[in-house]
Parts: sequence; C-alpha cells; structure tokens
Amino acid sequence: MVIFAPPCRGVEQSLAQEQPLQPVYRQLDALFRRYYPNVASETSNDAIHFEYNTRVFLIHEPLKTGEWQDAREVRGPNRGGIVCDIELRKGRYFGAAAVPQTFDKRYFKLWIAAPYSVSRDQHLFVHLSYPADVKTDFLERFSGVVAGFAK
Repeated sequence: MVIFAPPCRGVEQSLAQEQPLQPVYRQLDALFRRYYPNVASETSNDAIHFEYNTRVFLIHEPLKTGEWQDAREVRGPNRGGIVCDIELRKGRYFGAAAVPQTFDKRYFKLWIAAPYSVSRDQHLFVHLSYPADVKTDFLERFSGVVAGFAK
C-alpha cells in the first residue's frame, strides 16, 4: 500500500505564527547590544525582557485623590542602565493611560506604548525605563522598532 501526501508545511507555518515576537526580539536585541553591550535578555512566546545596570528603587505613586501611596519597590535603571519589558497581548490596548506616554518616576523615566497590529489582532505592551543620560538616538530607534510591529 502506497500513500501519497503533499509536503508538510503546517509545521513551518505554525512555528512562524507561534513566534510573532521573534522579529521584534532580533531587532531589539541588536539595538540593545549596540548601546548596552552587556545587557541581559530573556524571551518567550509572549514576552521580552532586557536589563542592564539596575537596582530596586522605592517609588511613591500619587492616588487620584492627590494623596500619596506608600512606597513600593520597583526595579529601575541606574545611570547608564536600562530596563525593558514587552508583552504580546490579544486585542487592542484599553488601559487607563493614553499611550505612548512618558512618566517621570523621579529616578528614571518610564515610557509606555502599545502599538496594535490589525492583521494579528494583538498589541505589544511596552515598558521602557531609562535614566536621564540615555542617548536620544537609542530612544528614536527603539520607538521605531516598536512602532514597526503595527505594520
């Protein structure tokens, strides 16, 4: 008995579909390594993390009433450092903050973005924490790579 079957392309296609963050990760990894050669990075199917020269800060956040919350521990960058977390999420971003937006955390700045890909019906939820001495061309290139996800 002989069985004829068409070539299997489902495995290749499913791998490409399961790993939508890989092109973004490759671009960002090259960018981070150019500006922060000793950066540590991690990636999974739905998350990316970059970190270099960081420590834990105690950050007070204001409440909507104008009062201050108790300080909480937040990992952030020292001068010359960087922290980035990116998550792939389904659908559009419906968070409370208008994005992209930069928040001043006193010791560093936090840039939040959520570019949406119509073709995938997914968005990247991006948190980039950087100190005052960050290079502006790094920020421009980083935001360009992140915005490219929506295309």
